[in-house]
Amino acid sequence: MNKKVLRAMLLTIGLLLIAFAVVLMSGSGANKAVVASTPAYETRSVDAEATEETITDSEVPLAAPQAIETIQLTVIPVKEAAPVAEAPVAEAPVVEAPIAEEPTKEEPVTEEPVKEEPVTEEPVVEEPVTEEPAVVTSAAIRMLERANALIVQYNACTTMAEKRALLGASNNSLGNDAIRTKILADLGGSWEQLEVEVVAATEYQQGKTLYVQVYISDVSTSYVPVVYTTQNADRSGNQWATNLVYNDETATWMEYTQKHAYNDSRVGFYMNPLKDNEDGWEELKDTMEESPVWQPVVVPAADETPADTVG
Repeated sequence: MNKKVLRAMLLTIGLLLIAFAVVLMSGSGANKAVVASTPAYETRSVDAEATEETITDSEVPLAAPQAIETIQLTVIPVKEAAPVAEAPVAEAPVVEAPIAEEPTKEEPVTEEPVKEEPVTEEPVVEEPVTEEPAVVTSAAIRMLERANALIVQYNACTTMAEKRALLGASNNSLGNDAIRTKILADLGGSWEQLEVEVVAATEYQQGKTLYVQVYISDVSTSYVPVVYTTQNADRSGNQWATNLVYNDETATWMEYTQKHAYNDSRVGFYMNPLKDNEDGWEELKDTMEESPVWQPVVVPAADETPADTVG
């Protein structure tokens, strides 16, 4: 049930109650009250008679019968205005001034020192360092290094003038003598002395002071240094006779032990055949390996007792 119908019903009931109250008041007031009704005319229509209501004495005591006209009420629906949608009022934001807060003074917290338990470290096991054996050098090795380095420089020269300047030569004779002279000058004018333990290990050279020299074998396009010894500290005396030649392939000194035919002395081996001989050094190494007159010099270790030597 909508609001309009309910309102009409309530209005109708209210009017009926008012009318009923008027009737009651007219009966109790000795007919002094005026009854608001429409008088009955002789010319009433049939429809009007049908709508008249007769009130008997049983319903209203002491009241004469009266005709009451029922009023037909017409309910006119009232159109309610649609609610007006009000636009929301935009309120300006209120800018609040920041409240300055006083800094809170915090009391320092006293922390108890943390007791650290001692850390037990396991011992580090270090692996033993394997040291490589030191390179054993000798007078023979050092002479080979000097001679080979000089030959490399010599071969790098492109003109005779460059070769002469390198060797400090006064002429174009740039073979064995010029190279030996340059090496001797670099050594300070004296050949390096052979180790005494090597001399002591020979068969026939004990007690001698021997010096390590170098001879340049093969041809100029492929010079090869050959290390040997003499008893001369410089270029004086006999430079070419020797009884010890160093084999760089086996790192061994080889002793020439050939005897004189008429006495017990030893014959010297001459280095001259190696000059300008393309295969001279290779041939000599083959001879030292095969001939019984060439014997290796075995130098005992430091903890070994040298064997008896033959005089």
